[in-house]
Amino acid sequence: MGQIFLKGAAAGLLVCCVASAHADTDSLLMTYSFDSLKGKFGQTQETKAKAFTLGATYVTPSYRASIFVPYISLEGPGTFVNGTVTNSTNQSTRKESGLGDVLTTLSTDFIGGPTALGWTVGATGLLKLPVGNEDKGLGTGKTDYAAQGDFAYRFKDGFSLNGNYGRQIYGKSATVQLKDGNYYGLGFGLALSNELNLNFNATKRDAIVAGGQDRKERTISGVYAFGPTSALQVGYTKGYSQASPDKAFSASLIFQQ
Repeated sequence: MGQIFLKGAAAGLLVCCVASAHADTDSLLMTYSFDSLKGKFGQTQETKAKAFTLGATYVTPSYRASIFVPYISLEGPGTFVNGTVTNSTNQSTRKESGLGDVLTTLSTDFIGGPTALGWTVGATGLLKLPVGNEDKGLGTGKTDYAAQGDFAYRFKDGFSLNGNYGRQIYGKSATVQLKDGNYYGLGFGLALSNELNLNFNATKRDAIVAGGQDRKERTISGVYAFGPTSALQVGYTKGYSQASPDKAFSASLIFQQ
């Protein structure tokens, strides 16, 4: 949990742009995103999911608060859970659409900050609200929680290392028997210019259903800043276990209001 695909990466890059231009002022970032993924997720039939997401991130010098509201189109037997799909007790192919579960996050930095060179260390709390219809597979009908530690090290030449480690607590659902577990991610970023950044990340999460595999994924993404108040992000994710999507694509536009 913690992302609806890659919106956090794009928001983070624009936070840096905004923080550089307006270091002592509050800002509101609006995110407009499209995501698409597909895979079998441990079942015999493939599930395809698309999400159109409206997000908002309130940025202050001391914290960042976000909310993401997705509209989901789902085709297949899987259930949409926290920006991805997992197998469920349902085995029939279905085609549904509607609002998905809402994700909220709150982040703060204890050391450094979005534009600081050297170490940045912080924490993020995540709360998933059960808005999606459980019977349609658009959500689990339960509230989920997560807490994670975040770290990064930024070099002067535009190269950066980043990572996180967290614990996910799932609400108990009759439709999908979700297991609490840990997750972590490691990656690096490279600034090719003042406007263009490339990011590479690897993530692993404990199995979230009994008998399932750990989720293992690799992501490459690029963020292009049109200026200090707008950016475009695109990303591609490849799964390396049966619990992960075969592939996922993400595109986001972010604007400072």
